[in-house]
Amino acid sequence: MKAADWLRVAAIAALLTVGCGAVTPTAARLTPAPTPIGSSEPSPNPTNSPTPTASNRPIPKPTSKPIPVNPCPAIQPVPTTATNPNLVLVTLRGSGCVVVRDLTDINHPKTIGNVGLDLRPQFVSATALSYVDASRGLLRTPLSGSPRTAIAGRGAGEFFTWSPDGKTVAYVSSGTSGARPPMQLHLVSRGHDRIVSTMPGLPSAFGCESQACADGWDFHLSYSPDGRFITWAQNITDVFRMWTASGVDVTPKTPFVQKTVWSGPNFYFQDTKGIDILRNGVVTTFLPGVTWIRPKSSPGGGQIVYETRDTAGVSRTYLVDTATSRVRELGTTYRAEPTFLTSRFIWYNGERACNLNECFAGSALATGKTYIYDLLTGTETESIIDQVLDVWPHPA
Repeated sequence: MKAADWLRVAAIAALLTVGCGAVTPTAARLTPAPTPIGSSEPSPNPTNSPTPTASNRPIPKPTSKPIPVNPCPAIQPVPTTATNPNLVLVTLRGSGCVVVRDLTDINHPKTIGNVGLDLRPQFVSATALSYVDASRGLLRTPLSGSPRTAIAGRGAGEFFTWSPDGKTVAYVSSGTSGARPPMQLHLVSRGHDRIVSTMPGLPSAFGCESQACADGWDFHLSYSPDGRFITWAQNITDVFRMWTASGVDVTPKTPFVQKTVWSGPNFYFQDTKGIDILRNGVVTTFLPGVTWIRPKSSPGGGQIVYETRDTAGVSRTYLVDTATSRVRELGTTYRAEPTFLTSRFIWYNGERACNLNECFAGSALATGKTYIYDLLTGTETESIIDQVLDVWPHPA
């Protein structure tokens, strides 16, 4: 594949694509795995390791696939019976339809709702979700999919996040005036949509032609787990903001804040020297020399999972304990895009090395296989989940 084939020019609405595919490690590196978790339902840095480099994943050239006449057939919603359910919004192998899966008993998962084609939905709570509809704007609906309530108009983009109590939604939109209109932070609660902050706008079009660029893409709007703060980070023009829940700008005077994640009351981010932590208004070093890729924090709190990539294009997945900074590697090499399914189970993509006829040096390709790693037993199992869009409970 030529370099130009990887060019993806995207407007803002296309940027939230974080579920990238992957490609299998060599057979010699794979240990035999037990029966796939969920097979009862048919499939439709460590301290001593070398310092990871600031590399990033190529974006595969999109392929054109015919859309079935009825791509996402309706299913009868099945309400979860769990008191504190573990839910995920995922696509399954062989289908682009987003479904709600109940993983409370991960050995016997259940599909309890069908959202439809990929609309980048998010959980609002254990009983409701939200997504952006091209014609109606930001919607909220029960897990069953009906009724759908309009929360914000068509100006609401794909970058939105709900407060932990589900009462307020924050979203980022682009202004309407000027060649490069500013970005605007909106807060919507009790039926009122108000603009509380503005930021520099984005170029009208941009894209990636390298692994490093694709791995480095960072568009992240989030509430802190306690609901006190909202943060926005994007690396196209290197903009970072932090606000209180009411929209007051409290951005710390810290340069180059990227690849951000909350865990508990603390805020973790990457800068030029590694990973730092903002705790009680003070910035200190957390993982010096580390460059992480799209970190995710645990629903149980106290842990962050992330990916790194070396100059040869080899991806690895790590878990760090936020209390001790102790890091452990999960699975084998060529494991990418990790995310928590529950506090115990982590999902990730498989990748393989590629040659120069397929991709740039320092890159990898997706195998089409995904895996679930059990933190308790240290075992890896092949998964039928193709992409993870959101989990409930949200990170704590």
